[in-house]
Amino acid sequence: MTERTSRTPTDEDPDTDADAGATAVRLVPARGRGPGTFELVDSIEEVRLPVAIEGTEAGARPATTRLTTADRFHAPVDGCWAVEATAVTPLCTADVYVRDADNTVVATATAEAPARIPPGPHVLELSTAPVKTYVAVDGPARVSYEDRYPRVSLDSPERGSGDDADGEILLGARSRRTSPAGTVTVPDSPAGLARAVSTFGSALATTSPERSFPTLRGHPPLVERGESFETPRFVERVDTGVTLGLPFAYDALYSATPLAFYLSADIEESAEPYLRAGEYRHELPRDPDALAAELGDLLRHCFTLDCATRACSVGLYDVDLHVHEVLTERLDPPWAEWYEADLAERTAAYLDVPTEATLDCLDWPHTTDVVPVAENASALPFLAADLSVVRSPPPETDATSDGGVTELDDFVRTSREAVRNAALTRSASEADGPARDPTRGPTQNALDDSESIVTPEPADSIAQAWIGPGFPMRAAKPTVETYRRRLDRTPAEDLTIGVTVVCNDEAMVDELGDTYGFRDHVTFDIREERDLTVEELRELLADEHDFFHYVGHVDERGMECSDGFLDLRSLQTTGVDAFLLNACTSYQQGMGLVEAGALGGVVSLTDLPNSLATRVGRDLARLFDAGFPLYAALDVVGTGPFAESAYSIAGDPLVQLCQCSTGVGFLLEITDIEMEQREVEVTPSWYPTKRHGLGGMAKPIMMSVEKQWIATGVTAAIDTSIDRLFECLNSGRFPVRFDGDLLWNWDITEEMLSSTGQT
Repeated sequence: MTERTSRTPTDEDPDTDADAGATAVRLVPARGRGPGTFELVDSIEEVRLPVAIEGTEAGARPATTRLTTADRFHAPVDGCWAVEATAVTPLCTADVYVRDADNTVVATATAEAPARIPPGPHVLELSTAPVKTYVAVDGPARVSYEDRYPRVSLDSPERGSGDDADGEILLGARSRRTSPAGTVTVPDSPAGLARAVSTFGSALATTSPERSFPTLRGHPPLVERGESFETPRFVERVDTGVTLGLPFAYDALYSATPLAFYLSADIEESAEPYLRAGEYRHELPRDPDALAAELGDLLRHCFTLDCATRACSVGLYDVDLHVHEVLTERLDPPWAEWYEADLAERTAAYLDVPTEATLDCLDWPHTTDVVPVAENASALPFLAADLSVVRSPPPETDATSDGGVTELDDFVRTSREAVRNAALTRSASEADGPARDPTRGPTQNALDDSESIVTPEPADSIAQAWIGPGFPMRAAKPTVETYRRRLDRTPAEDLTIGVTVVCNDEAMVDELGDTYGFRDHVTFDIREERDLTVEELRELLADEHDFFHYVGHVDERGMECSDGFLDLRSLQTTGVDAFLLNACTSYQQGMGLVEAGALGGVVSLTDLPNSLATRVGRDLARLFDAGFPLYAALDVVGTGPFAESAYSIAGDPLVQLCQCSTGVGFLLEITDIEMEQREVEVTPSWYPTKRHGLGGMAKPIMMSVEKQWIATGVTAAIDTSIDRLFECLNSGRFPVRFDGDLLWNWDITEEMLSSTGQT
């Protein structure tokens, strides 16, 4: 029986949830809209969803009651209300999934195809809405559409199935929590930071294994430095029975943050590190490097087991999931028992499983090396939200201070030989030009050694990032400012995207042409400029650009223009969001754009032969056009010769030019062909994005494949027919790796397969 605690509102009570003002989602009367219209207000995302409620008395405000429990809803909700009504209409365009008491989808309603709801308890889930919304009814009922809005009404058995009945309808709502709930202020001390990280678990919508879905994790609160510790509303410590004991030092706390967030763990001071789950205590190593490595392994381990557990028969989503199948064969674990356990009991059970059994199951997207100083604490909420493995202190690196790359020696020899033999490179000529002011730093806010290139130790992940002095080779260099900018600017979807391409050398025009704008449902406004002057380029960069693609020459003086050089490190502001600076050693100029306000972009670390730069530039541009994040695009092109070491990322590696049509980045590799049997082996790869983060599921569109994968990295090879392969190739626009070349799905023909296939 559902307990009720709140009173029925009156016209003098303007806020239905006046007694629940500290909750993330409230149901309030919509001002100026009449007595039958309410709003679901998400105080975290600062969005509202109007809901029209048809009450039993015409002209009167329908009675609504906030409930203290929400056991009718399988999915987590922040608020639940009982509504005395004949019908409710969320005023948003959405399909509606109808689930029975066993959480099985029994019907789907669309604007073109309304649905009947059979007798018995059912929960209706809106596919899209600014506030995640559910409606619970006891059937019979129906879902129809008015002005493309879904109307849920109760059927009257006395008057016929076409008439509305009086009754109780439940509304459930949850904040999507893609934004931080607020900012935690911490003093400059490891103890203050430990208290802040202990609040990160408040962003989790659930502590069940379903929190491995990106939509149920939320974003931890921001962290800023101040004189005393303060937390905003909606941010509080959640007691889950999981504790991390750590030395109160920045390196240990930084390395532990993503795991502490995912386990909603409390952090307490201990000279002997440990992870305690209920009564179970797991000892951790004292050495900082070993501690960072094990904390990262435990994050991956617990997450992977959650993904497998959530797919069991008693979970909310009983699907054929590849990782569940693999771990069932390896471990034969008590999935249902784990699923029903609370977080501490489940974590303790996971800790009894060797990490060696899980670490090869999922390709992890991100590893970030963080220098353990107080200034870097503000990056932690974003690293936790991305579930990046954090290594602090960073493993030992090599560095040079002359702008060269050491590894580095093999890389230098290779790159210099390629450049020496190239007919055209993208470094500027040695003609006299304006010298750089030696008294000014290399970027507006850079440290003294930002001229150097560092080589982070390789990590077992798709991409790496570096937060510290110097510019990293084979890794991104984000800043706290670029992380914060991602909260204000998101990739465009079904909108006009402005792309500006600047070329200052006619010999490089091959990189231009039919590069952008091949997406359906996305309009690109392509602007091409050539041979700009210094002032013209400065004015152009001050304007708004979704994407800026530079083709030309760069040296220590800056970007070469028709009358000199523009040093982008001299810019105070820019309207550029994302960029590709396809020129020699452009990383300092890229950091200049980042310091001036850009989100991030791809830059080069060395001199580039024009042939390489043209090929990589066109490949990157098409991948950006297809919605690949920066890190994913660079990983796809980086498998080619020399390109992996030549390019890197300045700013946020998750920046996208536009949304992927497939949600996450998708690459298909054709690995084996049997033409006589008309069979083919393919290997899909997926790349999580900011909107569709780690933990989502995907499968290639092939009739013979029903299995789902966690959409990250390379999956197992799939055997299918050539006919089904072409069904997949005709289903969208995505890159294909074939016979060592990066192509696109429309490039693949049967003749190509025949030329390389076995007969």
